[in-house]
Amino acid sequence: MKEVLLVGAGGMVGSVMRMLIIKSNIINSNFPINTFLVNIIGCFLVGILIKYSSELNKDLSNQINNFLILGFCGGFTTFSAFSVDSLNLFNENKILILMMYSLLSTLLGIFSCYLGMNIVR
Repeated sequence: MKEVLLVGAGGMVGSVMRMLIIKSNIINSNFPINTFLVNIIGCFLVGILIKYSSELNKDLSNQINNFLILGFCGGFTTFSAFSVDSLNLFNENKILILMMYSLLSTLLGIFSCYLGMNIVR
């Protein structure tokens, strides 16, 4: 039950943070920059957290995994929003922006996760 509460609490915080960032309209652009930033930041955080939690005792590591990785990052990042943004770009016939968004999200997401895992020493 404790695990469920940790994941749920982290997910709530992550989801609220995602909503605040997406609604903030950081940059007014055809490119879905806010969802893009959420996903890249989330991938980076997951990388850091995975590396950090692997060096802790098992109980604390499980709590961090449940609250921060599964909960917060799971609620914060969202490739479902990525999919909606992608379909919107496709339906608006913005194919070049769609291709750039998909490629950058994938490559920078993977790189950010790698960087996060390797920045913790």
